[in-house]
Amino acid sequence: MNWNKRKKHIGIYKIEIDGWIYIGKSVDIFMRWSKHLTDLFADKHHNKHLQEKFNNSNYKNINFSILKLCKKKDLTSMEKKYIIEEKQQDKLLNILIKKEKKTLKK
Repeated sequence: MNWNKRKKHIGIYKIEIDGWIYIGKSVDIFMRWSKHLTDLFADKHHNKHLQEKFNNSNYKNINFSILKLCKKKDLTSMEKKYIIEEKQQDKLLNILIKKEKKTLKK
């Protein structure tokens, strides 16, 4: 497959590891997933919470899914929407949300 000629999927995605969830956005979801996996296997992912869950998993319990395809201009607002929805479950690994929770507890 010629990666330069393939269709790019713009939207919101979810990475789930043993019930823990990371929400992300991308203008090229499949390339972004590839980057996540490269960083996770190299133990160099920017999100230490996701990295920790990955390291403690057996690598078989990781799932990637597309939550919503959307226009580039809607990425940020759609990502926030899905983060807020998942935040209710208290199993969200997004760093921004973790920082907000610490601030709220003070």
